[in-house]
Amino acid sequence: MPDGSSNGQAPKPVEELTFEQAYAELEQTAQALQQGQLSLDDTLRLYERGSLLARYCLQKLEGVELKVAQLLSRPDGTYTTKPVTSEKDVTPPEPQPAEPAASPPAASADPDEAALREQKELFD
Repeated sequence: MPDGSSNGQAPKPVEELTFEQAYAELEQTAQALQQGQLSLDDTLRLYERGSLLARYCLQKLEGVELKVAQLLSRPDGTYTTKPVTSEKDVTPPEPQPAEPAASPPAASADPDEAALREQKELFD
């Protein structure tokens, strides 16, 4: 069984599991329940354990979401973080300053290149 009862051990308390351990056990529990080859008592026991695991995983994820930080860029090119506790705390990115228009290239010694540049300017 996914909760350790098949080897005679009681399942580990949910609070002592890491998120990864709880999620893996939850997946195993769901698979065992989907197969439908368990006694009624085992099905009920696994369902209750799965409910505890699902609630525990959800609480862990919600806790992590509260600790997420938004990465903000500063005008000087550096970055800082801002804690995000809800969607209201998310700041939209500031628009990037427009790049200055490229200055026309210096006159080239090649007359063909200068003629091509002039033609290009006609279509821009």
